[in-house]
Amino acid sequence: MNNAAVGELFAAISAIDDSTSSDRALEVFQGVLNRYGLQRFLITGLPVPQDSEWHREILHDGWASEWFARYESEGHFLYDPCAARSRLAAEPFLWHELRAGRLTTRASLVMDEAAEFGMKDGLCVPIHMPLSGPAVVTAASDRMEIPPGTMPLFEALCVHLFRKISCLESRPGTEECKPLTPRERELLQWSADGKSADDISCILGVTTNTVESHHRNIREKLNAINVAHAIVKALRRHEIQI
Repeated sequence: MNNAAVGELFAAISAIDDSTSSDRALEVFQGVLNRYGLQRFLITGLPVPQDSEWHREILHDGWASEWFARYESEGHFLYDPCAARSRLAAEPFLWHELRAGRLTTRASLVMDEAAEFGMKDGLCVPIHMPLSGPAVVTAASDRMEIPPGTMPLFEALCVHLFRKISCLESRPGTEECKPLTPRERELLQWSADGKSADDISCILGVTTNTVESHHRNIREKLNAINVAHAIVKALRRHEIQI
């Protein structure tokens, strides 16, 4: 994993963690998006498509007001392929990937009209939290400049932002995490140094399955959604270094 990318994510998540208001957390997030050509974003829960009051689930509306008005007046939420996929998907995806599948005429219309409002492509990070309905952080622009391999970093940042905004808006509290074992810290340190699971298995003399099992335990302890997110959280807790 690229140390510069991890460092940028660490700085952004640290700034979001230190935010005392949703506006500040959103400002930090917008700054990261801007560096990758993304100008607009939305954070919202995803009720069933037929819910006419779906907008009550919105945590932040960063769409252009003209697009939001069009989206709502045309009833696009019922047919939005991004929302439909985000309800079920476990992994982030790019908007243009939806075109590779078979979209209905109505779903294609949603995407075509979004492009007319300057959102030709974007990304969606589905959010699935225990005891909560599905949600999504989605961002878009007329063009994106997201380097290959950075999607796990975006996913970690989006999930972290969603949790922070949810906490600031309705569920203040602190996050409790169990400390990592020495072996887990050693393994995660190698991950932070850019080593793959296969590399670490050779370095430590264990199987790749053992490494992946440790990674799962680490993510569970740190309440992280992927290894990149776990690295940033461990850095903040001073359990590893870069």
